Amino acid sequence: MEVLLVDDQAFAIQVFAASVRKTFSGAKVHTAVDLPEALQIASGHALDLVLLDLALPTCSGIDALHRFRHAFPEVPVLVVSVSEDKEQIQACLDAGARGYITKASALKALPAAMKAVMSGSRYGPEHHA
Repeated sequence: MEVLLVDDQAFAIQVFAASVRKTFSGAKVHTAVDLPEALQIASGHALDLVLLDLALPTCSGIDALHRFRHAFPEVPVLVVSVSEDKEQIQACLDAGARGYITKASALKALPAAMKAVMSGSRYGPEHHA
C-alpha cells in the first residue's frame, strides 16, 4: 500500500504519517509540501490513497483538488483541512474527494476516514460530528 500525504506543515505530516502506519501496517508513505511535488510523486508511484490539505503554498483551495483529480482520477483522495465550512466540504465531495475531515477531528477520525475511503465509501463531517 502506498499513501501520499500532501501538507506544507511538518507537524501535520508527522501526525498523519504515524496514523497511516498504525492503520495500515507496512504502508509506504510519501510526502509532498505542495501540489507540483505531489503530482510528480503521484506520476511515479501506484498510489492507493492521498491525504490532501487544501491550504498549500502554490495552489490552494479546491483548485488543488481539481488539479490532482484531473491528473489522477483513479486515486482516492481524502481532504484534510482546517476549514469546517459546509459549502467547501460539499464542493470537495462534489469535485471527487472520497472524504473530508477537519484537522481538528483528524487524530480521532483519521483511521476510520482512511478505511472508509479505501473501501470505496465516502466519508464526511456527518461521520464524526
